[in-house]
Amino acid sequence: MRDGEEMLQLNVARLKRIPGDSARYKQDVQMPSFKVQGESVNFSGPVVIDVVIDNTGKHLVVEGKASGKLKLACSRCLDFFEYSFEVPVKEVYTAAPEEDADEAVSFTGDFLDISPEITKSIIMHLPMKALCREECRGLCPVCGINLNERQCRCAGKDIAPRLNVLKKYFEQKE
Repeated sequence: MRDGEEMLQLNVARLKRIPGDSARYKQDVQMPSFKVQGESVNFSGPVVIDVVIDNTGKHLVVEGKASGKLKLACSRCLDFFEYSFEVPVKEVYTAAPEEDADEAVSFTGDFLDISPEITKSIIMHLPMKALCREECRGLCPVCGINLNERQCRCAGKDIAPRLNVLKKYFEQKE
C-alpha cells in the first residue's frame, strides 16, 4: 500500500455484540490501485462508501454501494480517461469460519476490511471494452496515428490480402 492509501476498516466491535442491530457507514477512502488482466487500474480520487451492516446473530451482512472514478485506457485509441462508477456492495462475514466457509468471508477482531469486496465488485462491473467516448475512431492500423486528433494519409491503403477479393467486388460495382 502506498502513502495516502487507507484500508477500509469498519469498526464493528459494538455491532457484533448486539444481534439484530445494524449500523450505517458512509465515508470517503483512498483505495489502492489494482490489476485487471495484467493492467494497472488507478483511482482518480476517493471512493465513496455507503453501506449498512446488519448483525443477523450468526453473520454480519454488508450491503450498500461504492462510487468514484477510475483512470482507464481507451480500448480503441489508448488515451486515458476518467470512468465514473457506482457499484453494489454485498457480502456476508462470519467470526466462525469453520461453520460457514462456503457462504461467508471470515474475519477476526473488531474491524472488517471490506476493500477486497469493493475491488471485486468494481472489477465485476468494468466494461468489457473501455471507451473514452462511443464515437472514438481509434488508431490507424497502418501508422498508429490517433484518428480522433487528426487524419492520416494511409487510412484505407493497406488492406489485408484476404479482403482484396471484397475490394475488387466493390470496385466493379462502382
